[in-house]
Amino acid sequence: MKGATKPVAPAINLHIGSLALPGYSLRDGTRLAEALKRELGRLLAAQPLPAQGFQADRLQIARFRRHAGERPELTGRRLARLIAQQLGD
Repeated sequence: MKGATKPVAPAINLHIGSLALPGYSLRDGTRLAEALKRELGRLLAAQPLPAQGFQADRLQIARFRRHAGERPELTGRRLARLIAQQLGD
């Protein structure tokens, strides 16, 4: 369709100042953080956020546990889903 414009998604600016990852090596922590970043970006782009927006100095995820033997990438994706859920509430 000529002249049609695509709807523009609202801008999302997310800054994570620090991420505490007890029990992870630097290599595994980096893998987890990269997976979290990718998955959280995907989820936030796909789901609407509250109309009034969301801002927090600190976000705590209650009862997040590392599963024994779980790859860091999967842990990062699980954590991203919990963060997205909390942002959407």
